[in-house]
Amino acid sequence: MKPLTHLQPGERAFIVDMRNSLFCEKLLELGVFPGDLVEVKENSKDNQSIVVKINNNTYNIFKGAAETVITNVVSFEICLN
Repeated sequence: MKPLTHLQPGERAFIVDMRNSLFCEKLLELGVFPGDLVEVKENSKDNQSIVVKINNNTYNIFKGAAETVITNVVSFEICLN
């Protein structure tokens, strides 16, 4: 498990924990919950934010807040179609 800010572009992970109560409340209002799948779109050391896709919505999250979102990286995928 690692913070959202440690994921690289293209990496996907499940949200395991949200440790900042104010930011957690905001995410819950947006319909983002523990267990949701996150895909990192942009994560550059030069930027103050990280761009992620959650539930088909794109979010630009300040890295200080994203550091409090703990994830578990997806290690494999299964397609049943």
